[in-house]
Amino acid sequence: MKAFRLASALVLALAAGRAHAFHEGGVGACEGCHAMHSRPDGTQVGASLLQGSDESSTCLTCHAATTPIAAYQVMTSRLLGDGSPPLSYTPGGDFAWLKKTYVWTGAKGLEISPGDRHGHNVVAADYGLYPEGSATQTTAPGGIYPDSAMSCISCHDPHGRYRSDGSLFPSTSGSPIVASGSYAGTAPGVPGPGAAVGVYRLLGGTGYAPRAAGPSYAFSAPPPVAISPTNYNQSERVTEVRVAYGQGMSEWCQNCHTTIHPTQADLQAASTTAFKHPSGASAKLATKGESSIYSQYVRTGVLTGSQATSYTSLVPYEEGIADRATLSLHAASDGFYTAGPSPNGPEQVMCLSCHRAHASGWDHAMRWNMPANSTIVFGGSWPGVDAVGDAALPANAQGRYRADTRAAMYDRDPSIYSPYQKVLCNKCHAQD
Repeated sequence: MKAFRLASALVLALAAGRAHAFHEGGVGACEGCHAMHSRPDGTQVGASLLQGSDESSTCLTCHAATTPIAAYQVMTSRLLGDGSPPLSYTPGGDFAWLKKTYVWTGAKGLEISPGDRHGHNVVAADYGLYPEGSATQTTAPGGIYPDSAMSCISCHDPHGRYRSDGSLFPSTSGSPIVASGSYAGTAPGVPGPGAAVGVYRLLGGTGYAPRAAGPSYAFSAPPPVAISPTNYNQSERVTEVRVAYGQGMSEWCQNCHTTIHPTQADLQAASTTAFKHPSGASAKLATKGESSIYSQYVRTGVLTGSQATSYTSLVPYEEGIADRATLSLHAASDGFYTAGPSPNGPEQVMCLSCHRAHASGWDHAMRWNMPANSTIVFGGSWPGVDAVGDAALPANAQGRYRADTRAAMYDRDPSIYSPYQKVLCNKCHAQD
């Protein structure tokens, strides 16, 4: 079966080579983002001759939609009222969650989950997205990247210059890019002599310096190695979207969130004040047995799972490898590959094991409601103000409707969990 799938992927790669998508093969067409004189409607262009008012608004011209129907659309742009959640289910999340604020009466009185706490606050004036409203959060948590300069191109190189010919250290020069480096089915292996593939999601690499951040800012880590299935924006009610993360994600996140990540001294320190959750190459799941727990954990109170079917995209991990051909076989959205970490393998925790890269329905772009609550299912129901019983209690519903909760959980049915399911930290720790 694997041989057949790899052969099919190669056929698709040849077919894809005849008709490149906009970003595939490096930079897209100049006129897709820039207007030489004015926009098609006659209005003036933004800075750098951009089609939008700013960088992110230009990106969202293609990557946002009233009702996202294309895989690459990462923001629901229609008006989102009560019980009307964002509809994009990309692995990174829907930026529209930044516009959803929830208020409720809890144990501390009036409590709030503000929209600008739900993810990366990219500035896109044309779409009503602005810097985080907090007066105390003016830079990236744990770093110096200015909040006011946050945009899509803070992370993604709009010109797609970084490329890989098999090296773990992609550069902006060398062999020409012949295919996207993001997907299974498009050059799953290293291209032949004289050719390269783009890096994952056009992410900036070593030396990348978004102009808006100022001349003193530059990335120090290369892009991560990862492969996505070609179909990745879908409900996960039936099958999950598995991005095959290889290695380097947490190290790349350190480009902006430097002090959040543990140093070796932190990991060795006896003092609890120095504790930071391990991530990256120093956080192997096999070290303390988390890989076995991950495979056994099914839901609260049930530890009868098997390694072959234990994977969940709500708690992804890195495989600890850089081999694109192997990762391409593991990237799936059709339920083809569901194996969890091997008992003594190189798999490791990463930032995206808990957070989404863009935004989510929860504070801090978490994949589930943490730390606002220790329980995510109540009486077999998603919590919401329109629920009944425990699921409707204000402290549990937290101002959301059941539709909001379900969308934030990527359309999963609560019946797959225990009636009073605890947070998914337990997928690795099983403390419930």
